[in-house]
Amino acid sequence: MEDHGDAKSGRSIAGPPLSLEEENKKLKAEIAFLQKKLQLVGSVTRHDVLNQMTAIVGYNELLGMVIEDEKQKAFLERERYAVNKIRRQFQFAKDYQNIATDPPRWQNLANAVNRVKEALDKQVIRFTTPPGNFAVYADPLFDKVLHQVFDNSVCHAGVPTEIRLTLQDDGSSARLIIEDDGAGIPAKDKERIFERGYGKGTGWGLFLAREILLITGITIREEGEPGKGARFVITLPPGTFREGDGE
Repeated sequence: MEDHGDAKSGRSIAGPPLSLEEENKKLKAEIAFLQKKLQLVGSVTRHDVLNQMTAIVGYNELLGMVIEDEKQKAFLERERYAVNKIRRQFQFAKDYQNIATDPPRWQNLANAVNRVKEALDKQVIRFTTPPGNFAVYADPLFDKVLHQVFDNSVCHAGVPTEIRLTLQDDGSSARLIIEDDGAGIPAKDKERIFERGYGKGTGWGLFLAREILLITGITIREEGEPGKGARFVITLPPGTFREGDGE
């Protein structure tokens, strides 16, 4: 029940009760307002802080040109490393904030793979993709999932020469398998690689990928054999996979 208040007496005056439909509408409006506030605060904060960090990087470079003492240069290098790490943390915050801000949609798998391949710009790696035309129902950040998995192979697989994508359809669900011919992932790290903060840098790439997929109930696991390449298995439950363009 709404409380309108009485300006003269200071007493609270109860308004007419809202219907369930009106209550739901009111709650949705309040949630949308709060989400907008969070998006605005996050965006403005990142923008302003990154601008100041750009100034810090500039002064750091200038100091590096005039300082000759090796110990002082080492301090500048540590400062540069810290600034780069903060940048990556802000990028993660932006990506994580954007999860589920737009509704899931059907996305053409081949198109998504091609977009990510071009962004990686790794000509020495051969990509093998499944034949046919398929679509995945996922958060609009699905490209970032593929980017994080491909990037894991490029950066951590011990110089792979090939990344293979295969699709196994059992009629109701499907499995998208992404493999490389690199060094593989140690057994003790197969689950840890999906934890927030694991690895070098921010260590949030595969954690973010798993979070994006979970929006539509899709899961990801690493099932490769150590020493024989990584093997990421993305399980697509019923309703998240179909033949056709999708976009």
